[in-house]
Amino acid sequence: MLLVAAAGIVAGAVLAARGRAGQMAMFPPDAAPWRAGEVTAPEVSLLRPPLSLWGYNAAVTDEALRMIARAMTARDVEIATLRRALAEAQDGRGAPDGRPERDAGE
Repeated sequence: MLLVAAAGIVAGAVLAARGRAGQMAMFPPDAAPWRAGEVTAPEVSLLRPPLSLWGYNAAVTDEALRMIARAMTARDVEIATLRRALAEAQDGRGAPDGRPERDAGE
């Protein structure tokens, strides 16, 4: 009787390993996905990734960190572009609004 039970377990394991034992059920994610677009400082400070068995849910945490990194990169590019435009305006034409600067004595 013990050999029959062992053979059944081994046969079930072989079928499962070959993908013939059916599919696993799909469960909804534990956390709502982050919206695409601008990420604000309060959103980052209030971020609490969902917990898993051994800490935070790695997939959700990684996606949140990628979104934060993309937002910071976009802001860094925008700041650099604006600083460059300001420096060019001050060097080439005087004041940032394009008008020539006036001396204090005029």
